[in-house]
Amino acid sequence: MSVVSKLEKLLGLNRLTPTKFITRYLPAAPVGSKSTFGGTLVAQSLLASMNTVPRNFIPSSLHCYFISGGHPEQMITYDVESLREGRNFIHKEVRAYQNQKLIFQSMILFAAGRHDEPDGSMLTHLKKITLPDKNQYTYAADLFKEEVAGDDSKTRMFQELPIVQGSGGMTHINKVYNSFKTQPMEYYFPKNFFHSEKEIRNNDVNYYVRIRKDSVETRTSSDSYYNENDLISPHNDERYNYAAFAYLSDSYLLLALPYFSNMPLYSHKFSVSLDHSVYFHQLPQVNDLIYLNIKNSRSADHRHLMQGEYFDSHTGKILASVSQEGLVIYESIKQLKAKL
Repeated sequence: MSVVSKLEKLLGLNRLTPTKFITRYLPAAPVGSKSTFGGTLVAQSLLASMNTVPRNFIPSSLHCYFISGGHPEQMITYDVESLREGRNFIHKEVRAYQNQKLIFQSMILFAAGRHDEPDGSMLTHLKKITLPDKNQYTYAADLFKEEVAGDDSKTRMFQELPIVQGSGGMTHINKVYNSFKTQPMEYYFPKNFFHSEKEIRNNDVNYYVRIRKDSVETRTSSDSYYNENDLISPHNDERYNYAAFAYLSDSYLLLALPYFSNMPLYSHKFSVSLDHSVYFHQLPQVNDLIYLNIKNSRSADHRHLMQGEYFDSHTGKILASVSQEGLVIYESIKQLKAKL
């Protein structure tokens, strides 16, 4: 039986000084990658900064840059610098280092939380949509097995892809399949997610995602015992939901790029994130299903901008907006499509 990865362990930090933290465990690399998963850096930088602000301050936005690929065999230290601490807003800068080499940097804005009812003096609005039926989507591991690893012709097609060939062919496909069953995220994809049936440039793709409760179960209420010397955890602070969301927001965003050009996923030769931004609109409850809508806003010069909106699956109201630019290189598109 496959064991689900524990998110609290993956994101665990120890405090070295009031503003300096180090990872408890070595950072993991995604299947087929030699570098640390970007979501780990985004989430841990947010966790580190949250441990330096009063508990009534919540993340409003973060803007991150991936400067150098993180090494999975080296611990990461996070230095948090306070840029401004006001009554309503706090600005933090977080730098991540491995062996004194800067690999990642983020700027994070915190806002004082407002729990009182609107008094009519403020303009309030949250985008709301009608959500599609979740039953139209398929559990990712089952869909991957059916569409990629289950049928001989489809499996051969994916084995021809450069990134799959360079990572061990069928062994790589089996590792991806196993990751869908063991990673903290639980995905529900549209039927044609792994190979879109037609070009949908200037359109969108969507799916449902959540953090498995057997990976980490987050609090949904701020009412709990809290010692100011304790590091934030899913057991003592509902704001851990923000860090868990930051982790999931970096997965299957840039990877969805081929869907927009009628190519199978994983058809790239090389892919790396350049930056990542999140605007939080509400506290996300990451153990509940979250609906994501992705657009490919621009692709040029091997740089691709992906933008996503996340919605609460109960209310249809927007939870967060995410943007990510990546450097993604393909072999000749014409040659690749001819192979397929």
